[in-house]
Amino acid sequence: MTPSIEDNIRHLLTENGLEEMEDEILSTLIPYIKIHPGDEEDDIFIGSSKFGGLPDLPMDETYPETPGRMLSFLAQYNLEELTATGSVHSLPKEGMLYFFLAIDDIQPPTALTPDSWVVFYRDVKEEELRPALFPDELPRELLISERPITFSLDKQLPDVEATEDMNDMYFHLMDQLYDLEERDEGDHQAFGEPLEISGNVFQECALRSGIPTDEWVLLLQVDTSVFEQEGTGLGLLYFCIPREDLLTYRFNRTWLISQQH
Repeated sequence: MTPSIEDNIRHLLTENGLEEMEDEILSTLIPYIKIHPGDEEDDIFIGSSKFGGLPDLPMDETYPETPGRMLSFLAQYNLEELTATGSVHSLPKEGMLYFFLAIDDIQPPTALTPDSWVVFYRDVKEEELRPALFPDELPRELLISERPITFSLDKQLPDVEATEDMNDMYFHLMDQLYDLEERDEGDHQAFGEPLEISGNVFQECALRSGIPTDEWVLLLQVDTSVFEQEGTGLGLLYFCIPREDLLTYRFNRTWLISQQH
């Protein structure tokens, strides 16, 4: 069994003779849902959570369109699978949540606009779903490879900025602590704190929308390694939603932020 982040922290503190800091550090951990992508060769049942391929939509639902954009299907959550992690969250307990985006718009210098993505929820049972037809106008190279995804509950350290008065021992300890969070399967997650590359993600949402920074929730963070298109670069995508809109299931008010290394 893989050691928990708590066990790894305890071990690291013991190695450094800092056991007295255990309670203080463990109390700062933030729960989140880790997303584990499977292999392209794995079987995927209709209505399962996944990245890419074609979405499993309700019988009367058509593939979404936005003016002047070609939307790729990015992901779908089967919310019963996500709820089974035991996570306390504000998503519906069942149904499907879908994420689409215009891949061309995440490549600099193109700027993301509200037409660059679509997120929506449907209260539907698995037996009421069917794979969507591939849109005629969407180039095949914009089809994201299909992979199943599974979820597990985990915890992460908060993002703490180093200060000038921090001594070398604590600076070194911080580096070691953050090294414990390295992920082999990509930086995919829901909830928790965004893993930021070039600035405060929630602050960027606030600047674009006028909704305060502390009102935002991370719905989906995706490592752009899921894309195979040339030119997309290495980075992270963050689908964020105001807390009030999450509680009322207004997923059309989700915002997308893109950051690149």
